[in-house]
Amino acid sequence: MSDQLVLRLQEAEGPDGRRTFGSPAFRKSARSGLRSVLEAIATRGLKRPDISFAQRIGRRSAESGLPLETVLRTYRLAGGLLWEHLADVVTERYPDDLAVLVTGARRTLTMIEQLSDSITESYHQTWRDMRKAEVETALEALDDLLDGHEDHTDRVRSVGGLLGLPEHGRYVVVAASARTEPAPPDEVAGTRLIWRSRPGTLLGVALLDAIGMDRLAADLRPLIRKPAGIGLPVDRLADLGRARWLADLARSVAAAEDCGAEGGEPVGTGPEPGTRPLRANRLVRLDEHLPAALVAAQPELARHLRDTVVGPLLDLDRGERESLMRTAAAWLDCHGSTARAAQRLFCHRNTVLGRLRRIQRLTGRRLDHPREATELVLALEAVKIFQAPGAIPERGTDGH
Repeated sequence: MSDQLVLRLQEAEGPDGRRTFGSPAFRKSARSGLRSVLEAIATRGLKRPDISFAQRIGRRSAESGLPLETVLRTYRLAGGLLWEHLADVVTERYPDDLAVLVTGARRTLTMIEQLSDSITESYHQTWRDMRKAEVETALEALDDLLDGHEDHTDRVRSVGGLLGLPEHGRYVVVAASARTEPAPPDEVAGTRLIWRSRPGTLLGVALLDAIGMDRLAADLRPLIRKPAGIGLPVDRLADLGRARWLADLARSVAAAEDCGAEGGEPVGTGPEPGTRPLRANRLVRLDEHLPAALVAAQPELARHLRDTVVGPLLDLDRGERESLMRTAAAWLDCHGSTARAAQRLFCHRNTVLGRLRRIQRLTGRRLDHPREATELVLALEAVKIFQAPGAIPERGTDGH
């Protein structure tokens, strides 16, 4: 029967069948399988060595990449061959017991169906386990990319294939707090987000080819309550390390904005058209906060700028210092309008003018001088950045 089964399989599968089923190892396996089924039939199903054998076949077939359809077809051919021989034996040796074949046929067909189910379940479970292991390996490689440690083309291509991420595409990374509740979604506006955990941080990788940054930020912003940031897009999967660093910068700006907003600044009915809101959005886009990003990206220079420009302000007592800095921030956000800044701060216009003159005397920077005003703006951004705990992201030694 084993020899006949091998021949039938080779004929049914053609050239591929001769390669797959022509080995001595397969013939040995076929013989073991037929024997296990015969033993189960002989014991009327009280012992089922055929089940464990079928499970092993399903597992090995999945591991070797043999299609499940081919495996099941093999078992159907084996079941048909086995039944032919059983019928021949009964007809030839026990002609008075032909009725037994009716009961035997039902039991044999049921057993073949059970074996097919066992093979299928084992095959799928093995495939799921293998797929899970492959995906976990791919995610580990994705972690390396995010950390800027891996940029080998072959591995990047393998990661992309397993995770459905093309080697070339517009990618952006979102950096959020690991304590974000509820957990950020795995899909936004039809675009998948792959989240990876870091100490205190969640990093989400998004492919922007289907949607733009505006749509991603708009749909994601209401879902994240703690300060988070979206970096600038990159054009390759291999550049995720740089995209992650940019997202960390955006998150540092978000933390600074949030810290400043919660520091006691009065909140009115809302800013004038064209001005920023008093409370910062929890999700910050880096491309909308480039001055603050420049400060966060160069902490040593930012610290020097802060101490040099607004050092005298920082030496004041807390109440006066915060009053002057809130006034400067409000005046800048209102595009230099003293009236609107006064309205925002709930004080008289002359109070705002007096505070601005004091700021200019202490810092030595004139607000009507573009270069000096720029230094003051960046210095104020540096103050906010350094106020937020852990807000300055470290740049890796690899430049990402």
